[in-house]
Amino acid sequence: MKIAQVSPYDINRPGGVQRHICDLSAELIKLGHEVTVISPRIDSDNKVALVSPTLRMSAIDYVGKGWLISLNGTQFEITLALGDERAHLDRLMQDGGFDIVHFHTLISPLMPMQVFFRSRCARVATFHNVPPGGTSGFIQRFLQAVVGRTLMKHLDEVILASDVQKELYSFGVKSPYQVLPPCVNLRRFDAPVEPFAQYRSDRLNILFLGRLEPRKGAMVLVQAYRDLRHRGIAACLLVAGDGPERSSLEQFVQTHRVPDVIFLNTIPDADLPRLYATCDIFCAPSLYGEGFGIVIAEAMASGRPVVAAANEGYRKLLQGEAAAFLVRPGDVDATRGKLEALISDPLLCDRLGDWGRHEAKRYDSELLAPKFVAIYERVIRSRISRTNK
Repeated sequence: MKIAQVSPYDINRPGGVQRHICDLSAELIKLGHEVTVISPRIDSDNKVALVSPTLRMSAIDYVGKGWLISLNGTQFEITLALGDERAHLDRLMQDGGFDIVHFHTLISPLMPMQVFFRSRCARVATFHNVPPGGTSGFIQRFLQAVVGRTLMKHLDEVILASDVQKELYSFGVKSPYQVLPPCVNLRRFDAPVEPFAQYRSDRLNILFLGRLEPRKGAMVLVQAYRDLRHRGIAACLLVAGDGPERSSLEQFVQTHRVPDVIFLNTIPDADLPRLYATCDIFCAPSLYGEGFGIVIAEAMASGRPVVAAANEGYRKLLQGEAAAFLVRPGDVDATRGKLEALISDPLLCDRLGDWGRHEAKRYDSELLAPKFVAIYERVIRSRISRTNK
């Protein structure tokens, strides 16, 4: 098959959607398919090496430019192909010979929609995001419903990252859909690796990894860590990532004299196994908007116990005994309490780590890529059948 994967975000910006697209595409190429990742470009200092080093650069076709917009405590991109780039997009969709186009978070404005209306082959879409609650979330859901009713009539199949999105993306349209979680290459976390020696000490390390923006909840973790240290518990907090909230976090640490907080900037994808190996506990305090949780899956694959906010996506990943370490989003005291419980019980940490290694295998790209292929093949056959009637 000749497959186009459409990223709504610059593929070189860190993010779970980008990592899923890259690792899925790399696995599809290994299975013998021809893949083109269509991605916008954005001028930003917050870029790292290509999210998946296993994806060939030749598989990426940059179309359109993007601008970062802040809304609801997060940053998102508005992308658009104009002039020569729009002409390039016209040629790509006309001459590319694609059998199927797979859109990711299709409702993101605007470049994915430009691809959508130019594509004439089979089309599927994965919806990854979950809008927040409150007034802003209601407005976002309303706009998604308005746009979705139009777009989804022309999709051959809808893929949801988790079943929590069934209500969000039904839109009253009887489009075929199924739940298939995002996948990444988790096998690379299997082999033992050397931790970053400069960040290891006799103290236990707690790790945050993600964009430094209010939605991701890093401030909740920093406050919980401050309270942890005030209780006399020795630990170190590693904050890996960058974003608009970084200066506020650094100012909080300085003002409240919070010891042993290390800001690591954005970590290249190739160094992530070593980063997880450097920590003892992983914390993901995202307040909302998570349809899945790739960083949690990576921490689990690395054998690290996880404390996380009980948002929709994270609850689907942390089950059984691990579910006891989900906390109400934004609850500083509960976050501190769960961290303290793990720090005080090394055997529990080991048990949760072993569970996570086993459970994470369900989300590996090698296992799930054939399921995406099965969807593609079924959709293509169905479209050919309808065309020949």
